Amino acid sequence: MKASPWRLVKVHYGTYVDARNGDARWQDHVLFAGLPIAVAGICGGFQVKLPAAASAGLLTVAGLLSAFLFGVMLQISDRAMSWADTAPPRGPDTSEHAIFLEEIAANAGYASIVSIAAAVVFVVATVTTKAALIVATALGLGIAVHLGLVLFMVMDRVFALTQNRLNRARGGAATVTKLPMEHSKSA
Repeated sequence: MKASPWRLVKVHYGTYVDARNGDARWQDHVLFAGLPIAVAGICGGFQVKLPAAASAGLLTVAGLLSAFLFGVMLQISDRAMSWADTAPPRGPDTSEHAIFLEEIAANAGYASIVSIAAAVVFVVATVTTKAALIVATALGLGIAVHLGLVLFMVMDRVFALTQNRLNRARGGAATVTKLPMEHSKSA
């Protein structure tokens, strides 16, 4: 199916690895799933209900964020195609760069999908009442927490890459730091 998001999701979750050894990090899975589930459970347990105006505001933010993140994916795709057209030399630096572009595109795409899911839930929260509002509020806030965690992870990865490239420019390869997203894959 052309519209299947599963490849994006698989690559995104594949970025939850330890930079030192490439092993999956169970702590990331616990944090990225556990905290949102806890927030949703607490909101549901306390029967939190978002006012319609708050739901509409969160819907707007989620929709705009989804469009922005889709744009980020398109920019990364353009950058990857332009870079690949230059026929970069084969080697570890090229492999590292290719993996990073693929993973950041997957992270942005995954975050866009999560934003769409949040927007849908906030639509429901905007137009419902009673038990449906409690469920929509809990789900929406849980999804929003998950989205925030994903965005913080991506910001950390992009900043690490920036530092890595600046270290190379300042002092050569001897001062390069290990990136949090590096692992044992090779192209």
